[in-house]
Amino acid sequence: MRKLLLFLPVVGMCLSSQAQDALRDNKLEKYLQDKPVVMQSNHQTTVHHGQHKAGRGGGLNAILNSQPIGTAGNLLSIIEGNCNQLDVNDSLNVVTFIHRNDPNMFPGTNVAQYRYDISRDGGNTWTNDIGPITDDPSIDNISVNGRFPQAVIYNPAGNNVADSAYLVYSGTWHDNTTWTGQMRGEGRLSGDLSTFDVTMDVVNNKHVAIATGMCKGAPGVFWNVNSDYSGTFNAGPYITSGIIVEKGVFNTTTNKVDWTYTNMPQTFVTQDNGTSVGSVATAFDIAFDPTGQYGWISCVGDITPDNDSVYDPIFWKTVDGGANWTGPIMVDLDEVAGVKEHLNPTLVDGVTPTTLYPTTAFDANLEVDTFGNPHLLTVVGNGTEYSIQTAGYTVWDITFDTSNIAGCSWKGVFMDDILSLRGTMSSDNPAQTVDNRPLISRTPDGTKLFFFWLASDADFLQSTDNDAPNLFGRAIDVVNKTATPLYNFTEGDSLWGGETVNTPGGLFAGAIFPTVSPTVRVKANAYNIPTVFTEVDYQNGPGSLGSSEQPAAFFYVNNLDVAKSAFTLQLDNVPPVITLNGFDTVAVLTGGTYTEDSATAFDCVSGVLPVTIVNAPDPNVPGVYNVLYIATDGAGNSDTAVRFVLVGNVPVAEFTWNFPSLPYQAKFLDQSTGTPTSWYWTFGDGGANILQNPTRTYAANGTYNVCLKATNPFGESAPTCHDVVITGVGIDEPEYSQHISMFPNPSTGKVFITIDAEATYNMTVTVYNLLGEVILSPVNYKAGTTNIQVNMSDVANGLYFVKIQSDKGTAVKPLTLNRK
Repeated sequence: MRKLLLFLPVVGMCLSSQAQDALRDNKLEKYLQDKPVVMQSNHQTTVHHGQHKAGRGGGLNAILNSQPIGTAGNLLSIIEGNCNQLDVNDSLNVVTFIHRNDPNMFPGTNVAQYRYDISRDGGNTWTNDIGPITDDPSIDNISVNGRFPQAVIYNPAGNNVADSAYLVYSGTWHDNTTWTGQMRGEGRLSGDLSTFDVTMDVVNNKHVAIATGMCKGAPGVFWNVNSDYSGTFNAGPYITSGIIVEKGVFNTTTNKVDWTYTNMPQTFVTQDNGTSVGSVATAFDIAFDPTGQYGWISCVGDITPDNDSVYDPIFWKTVDGGANWTGPIMVDLDEVAGVKEHLNPTLVDGVTPTTLYPTTAFDANLEVDTFGNPHLLTVVGNGTEYSIQTAGYTVWDITFDTSNIAGCSWKGVFMDDILSLRGTMSSDNPAQTVDNRPLISRTPDGTKLFFFWLASDADFLQSTDNDAPNLFGRAIDVVNKTATPLYNFTEGDSLWGGETVNTPGGLFAGAIFPTVSPTVRVKANAYNIPTVFTEVDYQNGPGSLGSSEQPAAFFYVNNLDVAKSAFTLQLDNVPPVITLNGFDTVAVLTGGTYTEDSATAFDCVSGVLPVTIVNAPDPNVPGVYNVLYIATDGAGNSDTAVRFVLVGNVPVAEFTWNFPSLPYQAKFLDQSTGTPTSWYWTFGDGGANILQNPTRTYAANGTYNVCLKATNPFGESAPTCHDVVITGVGIDEPEYSQHISMFPNPSTGKVFITIDAEATYNMTVTVYNLLGEVILSPVNYKAGTTNIQVNMSDVANGLYFVKIQSDKGTAVKPLTLNRK
């Protein structure tokens, strides 16, 4: 739980960076007096990697080496998770972090400008708050207000001196009315003011949002992604009409970066939430592979209206260094193996949804590996009406396999089950919140990727709120297709640990607003991930729920390491797929030969797999055999399939018959052996039937040769035939029939029957179908009736028989119903 500790703010003085660091070190020492922990400034041990389920596990002795770096006037440097503020150049041993200015530390300045912190020894010691790098009097926090800065290190070819490299930055700015464009520039890492440069670029005629994903492409090329946006910086409507790709190229003549942008129109589904109409699109990001040729843009949203009403990953890609982009490519999470199967069908309140649609949450982070494949880290849950239900969630890496193996192009790499989604990080109204904040870093060569997210211990909090988050993660090796165990990097840490049922919370009550460098540092035996955490409202003391508008402090962690030997797990969370060759059900004659068609098994990671067969059938013993096929991939995931093998014989057809009501209406009863599954009857009068026990109404007396053939899975029987004698059809029928007329025929429904006056006896009219079944029940008419109307408007088209029967004779007349 968060602690409310008071500390008097320090204002009204201008301090050197060394004095600021000393002051903040003293503050930390004061904060820690009441906590039994030890600060170790040179703690170099590897983070304890514990097992995790819902916040439980190791890390009890973990102490991250956290060092105070710069501060900012508020949280508007860090709250956007897809903005890249932290960068590293391993060859120069340099780490940089950019942030907004802190007027509390520099009276007379305003928060709208940018400063940066730098370490020239790989993150061990820092020089903080250099600048402002945006030294321009027009940046007044009113007409020009810079927010959400991003920066990367540019090292010119052949340079090996840290101070000769450049910090290239680009941050969103507004004019107090609308998001306007990008506040951009560059400067030497030496801090030489003469090299600092800033321009306030207007982008897309001010139809922009917050630019994100600043990254490096080919040498000397830089990228941002933005959206064609009609809202203001603090009000809607929020309509995103397309993608804005921003490209910067370092000009070696001017030592400046020349920026251009390309607008890619794209329509997204819109949603009216009652107060504004917005596009279903968020979490825009951009990243390139190590060569800078293969790049991807991503967001989560919806471009195809359907019944799902959920967020899916959407991508655009380039294979020529950003010269051309293709897309959109929407990945339907319903079709990504394993994702839907991991959904939690039961909600916390006990209500079970009738339909499960996987949806991403509202954050996602993108990286591109050495093969040019994208990796989108996001949280997935049950979705409805463009919201995510309160239930269990899962963390996934959604990635593309360029080997184009059938069925394995888009796949999900499962990371973890979590129970929390959104946490409260400030006392504002409305409060500043943070979701799971997915982050990705990779090795410079793109062969290994490191995934991070926030989650809280729901057992401790007794809720799904993410109010005491720990930083979790795992890494994958895309070349060897291996993964590390799941790590809880912060549980038990004296500063950043989120409280759990097993550990007390750290001083700052959780891993607050972390960010990582897009690339890691490669050490002798480990990969070091440059990481920055945030203290919210440092003036009111650590762990407080202060306002997000109050100054924030940043801490660099230089020992968040993953051992090179940790990649021990097979990178495969999805079981293989078994496909049966031939038919799912096979019939074999007793004493015959069974031919095993076997099965094939394929796995997206392991490829073609061997198949084990269990319970082979004995063709000499009748019965039903369930032949089981099992395939197991290299990660231990298994799939099974069953083929049914029936051993038996062809049926023997036989039948009996009777006359249940009329002497010319025969009921036939199947008596075949061998469990037939289908039948075929011929009645000797040209008619046929496929029912098991049909009824036949004969139109004339006589002897009819009736035959039956029966079929089961083993084959068709020989026909069995019997002579059936029909009597009872009126002997005066031909004479009686000539006194009766029926019209129209064919008919569309209503039929009229007329009887000659001399033949008007007591009579009954009945209608039958071809199977001898009564369609219209018998109707009795008294003698003297000469006109009868039969209504068959509700009877289907077809051939029927109308029987008019009296004590003087019987007439049967065919009738055709034909409604066009």
